[in-house]
Amino acid sequence: MPLHQKVVEDLAAIFGVLSHPTRVRILAFLHATEHDVSELRAHLGISAANVSQHLAILRSRHLVKVRREGTRVFYSAGDPRVAELINCALDFLDEDMSHTGEVRQAIQDVRLQP
Repeated sequence: MPLHQKVVEDLAAIFGVLSHPTRVRILAFLHATEHDVSELRAHLGISAANVSQHLAILRSRHLVKVRREGTRVFYSAGDPRVAELINCALDFLDEDMSHTGEVRQAIQDVRLQP
């Protein structure tokens, strides 16, 4: 396989990881501060097993960092550029003139602060 094909496939894999709403919600929640699985589970309203599956996918692409403290495992955003990428995609949504004021406000509410 030509090297440029591998790069394109790896890039598509990153976008694939970011294509799931739960993983985007996890990244947004971890953007400001680290959390453990129980905090993520409570915030997202999904099972710990489901959270762990999504975290494993995010870890596989180095989009989250892991820190252990005793028996607890904390997760944080792996790279601030992920927030920039999410915000860039929100810019595309925001430029769609068919959105109502409510949708535009929701877009701003989802935006990750630097």
